[in-house]
Amino acid sequence: MATASFAVNTYQYYNWSSRSTGKTNLILKGTSGETCSVWFLEAESAALPEAREVATNYYAFYYHHSQLEHLIDMLRYEKPVWVFFNNDNNFNNSRISTTDEPVGEGEED
Repeated sequence: MATASFAVNTYQYYNWSSRSTGKTNLILKGTSGETCSVWFLEAESAALPEAREVATNYYAFYYHHSQLEHLIDMLRYEKPVWVFFNNDNNFNNSRISTTDEPVGEGEED
């Protein structure tokens, strides 16, 4: 059972060549060496593996490929973005998200 969180400081975006699966992934990095590898499954009907702690301060999250655009938009336009890993009591509540933001904050006209 574990919980952890970190603010995303930088990210890398990969589109791999010559792979039959795992063609796209994001690497989210925190300021203290925390890392989250985000993998995308192409089959929308595929069950997603649970997020897991791969090593100390290294996490793997899984999403459907259709969610990639939303995550890229979050990384480009929101600040701060956080990684929350939580598999306490076998209840996987891991996520990539913002925290509380003021209402009406957004692009100015």
